[in-house]
Amino acid sequence: MGRLPLEGLRVADFSWIINGPQIAQWFATMGAEVIKIESQTYIDIGRTNPAGMADRKPGMNRSGFYHALNYGKKAINLNLKHPKGRELAHEIIRRSDFVLECFPRATAEGLGLTYDAMRKVKPDIIMISVSLLGKSGLDPSRWVGWGPMACAFVGLFDAQGYAGGPPRQTGGTWPDYAVASTVVFHALAALRHRNRTGEGQWIDASMGETVIGQMHEWFTDYFMNGRDRRQWENRDDVMAPHNTYPCLGEDKWIAIAVGDDEQWAALRGAMGDPEWARDAKFADQYGRWKNRDAIDARLREFTRTRDHLQLAAELQKAGVPAGPVLDSVELHQDPHLWEWGYWWKMDHHEVGERILPGMPVKLSADEKLNYSYPPDLGQHNREIFGGLLGLSDAEIKILMEEKVIY
Repeated sequence: MGRLPLEGLRVADFSWIINGPQIAQWFATMGAEVIKIESQTYIDIGRTNPAGMADRKPGMNRSGFYHALNYGKKAINLNLKHPKGRELAHEIIRRSDFVLECFPRATAEGLGLTYDAMRKVKPDIIMISVSLLGKSGLDPSRWVGWGPMACAFVGLFDAQGYAGGPPRQTGGTWPDYAVASTVVFHALAALRHRNRTGEGQWIDASMGETVIGQMHEWFTDYFMNGRDRRQWENRDDVMAPHNTYPCLGEDKWIAIAVGDDEQWAALRGAMGDPEWARDAKFADQYGRWKNRDAIDARLREFTRTRDHLQLAAELQKAGVPAGPVLDSVELHQDPHLWEWGYWWKMDHHEVGERILPGMPVKLSADEKLNYSYPPDLGQHNREIFGGLLGLSDAEIKILMEEKVIY
């Protein structure tokens, strides 16, 4: 196997929880050396997240949540509240290409993790900061929160609500993952800029603005047409039927989206061309869109007696855009994801076999990305402090006793 694309780059990673670790994971799987820097005074709380905690037994190295976001990296302990800890952090930064943090502004300033401080250590450093709504602009210090708050702030929860009902949350912390993929692109653009000019820069990334950029139809419709697209449910501006429909079994669903007359004819045929579907008011796209409630009611009668997986396959074969709404168990069992190589297995020394999600890309020049095991707490202390920084075993021992390496 050839060299991975980002081999030779190094990331000093002070981030935690989701968005920062996801950014760092992109770098790591593509070959960069990512040094995850945490301490026993500031442990990545992803390590203690109960999601996927093996056998429900707590432990710093047992959480599936942590494993899924941190494979391919190295991990060290370093107490940034100790002056010697900051000195060692600076030595790592001098040997790095990127610095990554995702703390609230006040916390970052308190730990010395600001761009002004970092470029004094290494003038051409590329610093990546991720926060709820950015760390510049009008009083950014008051905007502190989690990914779902970004969705709430920019109106996504309201936009996807049902008519007459309350806002609806997406579930999970989707903005964290969305901003991570966006930031990696900008980080590589900054790297190209540095390679051409010798100049580093600060990437100030906002989860909220990332979500806005993925909701352009809501805002352009208002700016251009004055329409407030509130509580849009699963509907579409043009397509009908366009919704999710109940299927056989408890909480089983199928998504169907008909975009033109040909697809409507295919759906009619798959349903046995019932008399109601031949009504003249459904003859063209606009007529179906105006009468989408009536279509949805009839379509639910058809789908609720059918298996969602089988029905989706039949509709796709007939030329109807349709897909089953899969739950987490069905995703793990999906043969395509296994054949494609998305899921991968590791035999962890504490929890045994564990299945993890891979990265959603394949590179034709590389048979496999860096899927080395997620690091234990402080696993690479001697490699980094001894190998990279050149400290002796005796010096490392003293620093551990002083709770600098801690």
